[in-house]
Amino acid sequence: MEDRKLQLLKLVIENYIETATPIGSKFLIEHTGLNVSAATIRNEMSELEKDGLLTHPHTSAGRIPTERGWQLYVGHLMKLKSVNAKVQKQLNKDWQTKEEIAIKQSAKIIAEYVDSAVIVAFDANNVYYTGISYLFSQPEFSDVESTVNVSAIFDTCEEILPDLFNLLNEMNEPSVSIGSENPFGSVCGMVGTGLGKDSVLVILGPMRMDYAKALSTINYIQTLA
Repeated sequence: MEDRKLQLLKLVIENYIETATPIGSKFLIEHTGLNVSAATIRNEMSELEKDGLLTHPHTSAGRIPTERGWQLYVGHLMKLKSVNAKVQKQLNKDWQTKEEIAIKQSAKIIAEYVDSAVIVAFDANNVYYTGISYLFSQPEFSDVESTVNVSAIFDTCEEILPDLFNLLNEMNEPSVSIGSENPFGSVCGMVGTGLGKDSVLVILGPMRMDYAKALSTINYIQTLA
């Protein structure tokens, strides 16, 4: 795929993460400094849609990434972000002991920082949730039906945990699961890691979550664990 189309996909996704609204050619010209015509952008966005990387919500002239678009972005286009120095300092302090109460406090800090829910499972029978209000405050979950569907994730979490432990503790690096890949459900994105044989930590957000920020945070936690 041409570099310019990949750049356009990256811009659409990163501005969609920021605004939570479909991104159109006018927005891109006004906010990103692309030095091409609106017609060229529209044509290339149409091609990205034909490639299955963008989709066109029926209520908007703008476009949003498909699950495949997200996967291409996370796997090849996004750049990780440095974790805020204040957050690093707080996490360093909490992880000095690695005690359960300190890890729970870290989970609260992470949830606020990434604006998503965080789940820590110390074993299959000891699960801690925090930041659920951040998850439900996302525009994707503003209607009652979506709220109910996402709430069900936490009701069935214990059923998911065995697969989650296997997935995260068998890998030597953090795992990103998007949409249909996500054991928590297709409307969400997940970034998680094992914290040793018996514990896992997961950031759970909408599919529109800031994967770069979440993955950078998980990477930093791995340096402390």
